[in-house]
Amino acid sequence: MDTTTETLVVNRSKLRLLPCLSRLGADEFKSIESKAFIRKISKDDMLFSSSDELKYIFIIVSGSVKLFKASEEGREIVIKTMSSGEHFCCAPLFTDRKQMVNAIALEDSSIIYIPAEMFLELMCDGLSGQGIKMLQTLCGKVQHLSKMVETMTFKDVEQRVLSCILGLASGKSPSDNIVLVDITHQELASMTGSVREVVSRAMSKLKKSGIILERTSSGFKIDKQLAVDYMKRLDTRVRRCVKEGCPTIK
Repeated sequence: MDTTTETLVVNRSKLRLLPCLSRLGADEFKSIESKAFIRKISKDDMLFSSSDELKYIFIIVSGSVKLFKASEEGREIVIKTMSSGEHFCCAPLFTDRKQMVNAIALEDSSIIYIPAEMFLELMCDGLSGQGIKMLQTLCGKVQHLSKMVETMTFKDVEQRVLSCILGLASGKSPSDNIVLVDITHQELASMTGSVREVVSRAMSKLKKSGIILERTSSGFKIDKQLAVDYMKRLDTRVRRCVKEGCPTIK
């Protein structure tokens, strides 16, 4: 990524744009000022891509940046357009340190880069252990919602149903391949943005494929490995169908 046209020294007034830094003392600001910097970004330059390692927290001094998700087939959904004074990339600090979205400059922009490790240290210094745990929980929910947006946008109903089932199964007996998932078709429909009838058809296909093994009064048993393998085949099929202009993929 070659986005730098000029690097400038950041000053305290610009750092105070971030609310969580506005009350820092002089020594703490000096520490940030020694390592943070402003970078001038040209229009259409990428700041980072989804799943990149988190290295910086960003504050926009001028210009605008689009945060978006994209599928392998090139489909796109805009999460938010960030403008002057706004910051982004805080949530990954408290999850897996992986970017949740892509970021691209919509116009020539000036952006403050604060090293992620330094920012995290400053945040944790002002929080109790309980406060840190609460932040981790909240950021984990942000990550979950981010993945849900991606699933709902880029996957068809069968993929969404299977993805939901796998998510529910992953928390049950990690060492076991056959697990019981306690959920009804109506609940699956609500979780995947569909209706019961469509979900029931998708579940019938999964049963014929051997993924769903047995129904109970409260749910069903599934073969997790077969489900993972089937999901990979579905993803391949959908990518091919989108590429060829298949009208059934939505």
